[in-house]
Amino acid sequence: MKKTLLVSFLLLLALPLWAQQKAILVHQEANLYKVDSLLYRSQQLVAKDKAIVKKLPIKSIINLRYFTRTGDHKLFNASEDIQLINYPLLTWRINASEIAQTLKLIRKHQQKGAVLIHCYHGADRTGIMVAMYRIIYHHWSIEAAKQEMLNGPYGYHSVWKNLEALFTKNTVNEVRKHLGML
Repeated sequence: MKKTLLVSFLLLLALPLWAQQKAILVHQEANLYKVDSLLYRSQQLVAKDKAIVKKLPIKSIINLRYFTRTGDHKLFNASEDIQLINYPLLTWRINASEIAQTLKLIRKHQQKGAVLIHCYHGADRTGIMVAMYRIIYHHWSIEAAKQEMLNGPYGYHSVWKNLEALFTKNTVNEVRKHLGML
């Protein structure tokens, strides 16, 4: 028994960090995953996703879509328990300052409960924000966070080379500086 536990522990250590703490699939059709107890990620939600989201501890939804930002407001009305925030980002122009502002927004709303962050596909803008969240708050390596974004099951679109280029120590340090963490 002790030998089996030791072998399991050693195998766990041999896995890359991102494989040890993968996001948990909640609903495949919505590309909806639980990143941690206070952060979820998805694509643009549709009517059939509402019942699933309502069962989760989500108190805020942050929409990163730049165009057509009314989808969340069509699903969730003001009388519901979920705060809707539009924070539009242009995928081809995301920078360290915007990443930091998005992370601040996430942290602010996590004080009220879990936050769901999404864009259209839940892969690119959402992917870079979750990756930087992993680096800053989960202390993942830059490479592990990058690999999760690029190779995870979220559907990253490789056309966004500018997002891949953000995975540098300089960018992470700039994000930390904007967050007041340096």
